[in-house]
Amino acid sequence: MEGKPRETYQPWKPRDTRPGRTGLTLQQMAFLIVVNAVIALGISIAVTLTLGRATPTAPAPSPTTPRLASPVASPAAAATTPAQATTYTVKPGDSLSAIAFQFGVSLQELMAANGITDPDVLFAGQKLIIPVPGSITPVPTSTPTAVPTGAPTLAPTNTPPTGPDLRIESVQVLPDARDSVAVITNWGMWARLKGWTLDDGQGNVYTFPDLSLFQGGSVRVHTASGTNTEVDLYWGINKAVFVSGRTLTLKDTTGKVVATYTVP
Repeated sequence: MEGKPRETYQPWKPRDTRPGRTGLTLQQMAFLIVVNAVIALGISIAVTLTLGRATPTAPAPSPTTPRLASPVASPAAAATTPAQATTYTVKPGDSLSAIAFQFGVSLQELMAANGITDPDVLFAGQKLIIPVPGSITPVPTSTPTAVPTGAPTLAPTNTPPTGPDLRIESVQVLPDARDSVAVITNWGMWARLKGWTLDDGQGNVYTFPDLSLFQGGSVRVHTASGTNTEVDLYWGINKAVFVSGRTLTLKDTTGKVVATYTVP
């Protein structure tokens, strides 16, 4: 037929079935190689990451208590021969303290080993025993304590007063010889002296007015004239009655002798 293109037919060729022949073009083979390389790389990366996560981390070693080394028994120390005391001959210029220092002993040990009581007494040529330091304990010299003899003195016991205790303490004659004074003190309980008397043994009697004396209180009785007060009473004789050699007697209202005093 006219107007149609004419078909061209290629001659048939048998397919190459030899090993290594795929029948692919070079472009297709290059594409497959790249794809396989990418896939292999991806698989390698995935396997590496998977192995990195799955690999357990080795636990850190826990601290352990160190073992103590078993004590090794040290060999027994060799028996030593105890030091022996030596002797020393005193030379001129030596002193006992210097010798003690030289041999490393105390002065007391050196004195005790040689029976020396005075460290300043030393003679040239004298032989001294040098003791082993610490082998002698010096005996301290003790001072005997004096034992008191006789019975012990007991401290006085203060007994509280149970009543008045009036005493004539002293007598004084004044220079003008017209007055003499007797001092009376109450060392006991309160006392009322109204009606009490004081006489000189020569017929002169003084009667106390209404006067009270508390414990520790005193009153002075004058033989001269004057005005009575709480601490001074006046007899009105106007001469010294309380003279040397006379004995004064103090009596209460019943006539009982309370106190006496002889004027020196």
